[in-house]
Amino acid sequence: MTPFQEKLNGNIPALLTALHEDHTVDGEGMARVARRAIDYGSKGVVVVGTTGEFAGIDDDQREIAIRAVVGEIGSDATVIVGCGQPNVRRTHEQARAAAELGADGILVNPPFYFPMTQDEVVTFFAELVEASPLPVMLYNIPSMTGVTVEPATIPKLRDVGVQGTKDSSGLPANTLAYLSAIGPDTDFRVVVGGESFFLHLLEAGACATTGIMPGVAPHWTSRIYDAWRAGDLKAAFAAQRSANAFTATFRGLHSFPIATGKAVLSRLGVMEKWVAPPKHSLSDAEADRAFETLKSFLPESDGQ
Repeated sequence: MTPFQEKLNGNIPALLTALHEDHTVDGEGMARVARRAIDYGSKGVVVVGTTGEFAGIDDDQREIAIRAVVGEIGSDATVIVGCGQPNVRRTHEQARAAAELGADGILVNPPFYFPMTQDEVVTFFAELVEASPLPVMLYNIPSMTGVTVEPATIPKLRDVGVQGTKDSSGLPANTLAYLSAIGPDTDFRVVVGGESFFLHLLEAGACATTGIMPGVAPHWTSRIYDAWRAGDLKAAFAAQRSANAFTATFRGLHSFPIATGKAVLSRLGVMEKWVAPPKHSLSDAEADRAFETLKSFLPESDGQ
């Protein structure tokens, strides 16, 4: 197992990107949101991924976000940078930039817009592994890319040097199929894109979870993992139920979860509420209602 693979465990939330009202990145806000995640038990973070609104963040602003997070927690936790554009050259450039800024690895979706065959997916990642100074993880998120990476392709990606995957298919059956495809005796790491079945998939062989919910309320997924590691399934299931209750309440508030997450964290003084265009931020009244609805689930209230 590589040093990077050894770091992939537990709660690795996808960070919301702190923005000023003019939509430039707030470096101090990025440092605060990263520190909060680690203080509440996270083992690492993902920066400028889907939750981090990578599609709405200018390249020069990406650097501010990555540098702030690495500077704040890089000595304490794993920093993974979301990379992945329709253009292959830009993806390679983003991988090299992440390395120069001190990240530990990159999380990369297949190029989107045009359909891709499975052979094209493998070729893309083989060339990326060769070009990237950092370890590469596959980001399977077919709802956004239109590209489904099939279970039979996972061993081929492993064989060309991809070190793991985040499966955001939203289907536990797909994550299980990935685990089955690589078998039990492998160093390839499978991270769950979402926390709703985290405990169940840990039991099946997954190693970590990431997403927006583990970033807004990181203590629940951290408790799931820590209790599971300790063999306390009663405590692990209790934390899983709390995480699921939080998720159900959160998703019922607004059609754009990123806006809800930012609004809630704005009321804690972690970041401002602004989202990248063309999406709209919550109004102050909406932000207040979201916070009042969710505050009992947050670690600042001890989640009890």
